Amino acid sequence: MKKQLLVFFILMVFFFNGTKVSLAGWVWTGETSWIDPEQMTRDTTDQRYKYATTLMIEMEYLSAIDIFKNIIMDNPGTELAEESQLNIAKTYFLLGDYKKSFRAYEQFIEKDPTSRRLPEILEKEFQVGVSQMERDENGAIKVFERIIERNPLGFIAADSQVKIAECYYQLRQFDQAEDSFMTVMENYPNSEWVPYAQFRIPYCKLSNIRVQERNYDLLTKSRDGFEIYLANNPQGALVGATNEIINEIDTKLAEREYETGMFYLRKKRPDAGIIYFESVTQNYPNSEWASLAEDKIKMLKKVGAIK
Repeated sequence: MKKQLLVFFILMVFFFNGTKVSLAGWVWTGETSWIDPEQMTRDTTDQRYKYATTLMIEMEYLSAIDIFKNIIMDNPGTELAEESQLNIAKTYFLLGDYKKSFRAYEQFIEKDPTSRRLPEILEKEFQVGVSQMERDENGAIKVFERIIERNPLGFIAADSQVKIAECYYQLRQFDQAEDSFMTVMENYPNSEWVPYAQFRIPYCKLSNIRVQERNYDLLTKSRDGFEIYLANNPQGALVGATNEIINEIDTKLAEREYETGMFYLRKKRPDAGIIYFESVTQNYPNSEWASLAEDKIKMLKKVGAIK
């Protein structure tokens, strides 16, 4: 009995090992199930197309692209030519060559600007732009601008405008980012992105301040922008973050008022200094600078510098 089990086990090992070898290089496609690409016939256009799609699955991208290009050249205006053009764009995307992927999608649209597949292709271009943002923001901006140009009121036009703004922000071009977020609000007032744009506009100002070093005029405008966001979105998802930023801004503004007061004390102008100390206590009572300002006011009164 043991010998029979041992023989059975050995046979099973050989069987499964043989199965693995026989499936090596085979690929699965929805049209053909399991196939061995090297055994496929390639006599007809349809067969060449199927072969190219299996090469895509095997990540033989450049070989697949060459076949798709030949199909388009030999069969212009056919359904297989259209599918081949889309597959070229998809294959370049898989290769990470986003510029060529976008160009391939654009070539499809240029051949048929009123194609029923336009929404589908614009969505694919959008994904190209999103991926391109990671390495080439300027290139991504061109993609999103073209999507808006193709269909300015389309379902991803507002999304594209937001991405343009984010690209500018990543490039640290904060003025352009702010303008782009303003465009979201102006051109797509009913978009779900409006509250987000309202938050990002003053945030761009705040980021600009950090670059310019203590631009208090921008700081005040930034705070006003965040207050507008809170007024329009009292239950918004970014309320908590907005309040934290406002507290940060108030701390900076309070520090500025306090330091101005100290400047006048050094100039022996306590009458002017107390104006700024009182401003700190009245306008920023919860800041760390408020207690310091109160101490200065008490000291000035104690020594008789002010009444």
